[in-house]
Amino acid sequence: MVEGDGCHRVAAEHRKSLVGRKMMAQSPNRRFKAGALAIIKSGGVLLKIEVHGKNMFYFFGAKGREPSVVMHVHFGMAGAFAVYKGEEPETTGSTRLRLETVDNGPKLAAHLSAMTVQHGVPSKLYATLAAKLGPDPLREDADPESMVARCSSAKKPIGGVLLDQSMFAGVGNIYRTETLYEASIHPSQPANTLTRSELLKLWSVIVKQMQAGFKTGSIWGKKSGAFCYGRTKSACGGKVKSWNMGGRTVYACLKRQCLDSRRPAVKAIKVQAGTAHLGTMVSAVKAESKKRRTGEGLAVQHVALKDDKTRAAAIAAKKRPAASQVSSAKRRKK
Repeated sequence: MVEGDGCHRVAAEHRKSLVGRKMMAQSPNRRFKAGALAIIKSGGVLLKIEVHGKNMFYFFGAKGREPSVVMHVHFGMAGAFAVYKGEEPETTGSTRLRLETVDNGPKLAAHLSAMTVQHGVPSKLYATLAAKLGPDPLREDADPESMVARCSSAKKPIGGVLLDQSMFAGVGNIYRTETLYEASIHPSQPANTLTRSELLKLWSVIVKQMQAGFKTGSIWGKKSGAFCYGRTKSACGGKVKSWNMGGRTVYACLKRQCLDSRRPAVKAIKVQAGTAHLGTMVSAVKAESKKRRTGEGLAVQHVALKDDKTRAAAIAAKKRPAASQVSSAKRRKK
């Protein structure tokens, strides 16, 4: 699944390479034929990009005018949005949209494959969908008090609330486990029983972890790996219990995360939301290379940001023997 930080990474790169450019659009697999035609008729200039959690919105129109068409993208489990400056590969059966620059700037081509790609009028499609989504920790306008208000009336477990995109936009299953572990909150704790301080602390943890994911291109941020997710013993040494919640497996440390009266009091922590103040993020190719080198695997958190360099690295990686094969060969020699 492409999490919210992955979508913000795509947007950050595309704001630099595609926004302001006039483009020709086509739908190679014909599943977005009407949308491609609407982009062309609008004027074909990508005017801006907005992200709300796992939902991306690309606004097109004529240069110097308000956008007349918006494209909504939700990558789903394995989507990608690649921009090629050099050799452009062939499109595939999953390529919903191909964009090609037709102005006087550097020649670029972009390929989009995603679970959801739809278009409409900004005042209807964008306004309607954005209004249904909760605060996004990586947006500059994120309001933690909005999250507190939503949780105060939610009787379901906080673990379920975190995956409800109308409550928190952008949080996925891994972030759910890792943030609740760091905040010392049990996933089954009813959301409306958490104090304001606890909720603000949780918000701060989510912001920091997702900012680290945005910056580094890894869902673990600067950590070497998971502290609780997928483990039998957590980073603090406690036994980890796992169960199904909302159709996904959730994990909790029995030592650190307690229910009800056993939970210790916490202090609220303030943290700045958004990504503008984070500086330069790690490039897509460096992030993917680290995943391969550390064994994290691209499937742990699907990477949607693609370009010439990630394509070249992927081709080279297929030609090299897997790390496990190399280790086995070394052991045989010994």
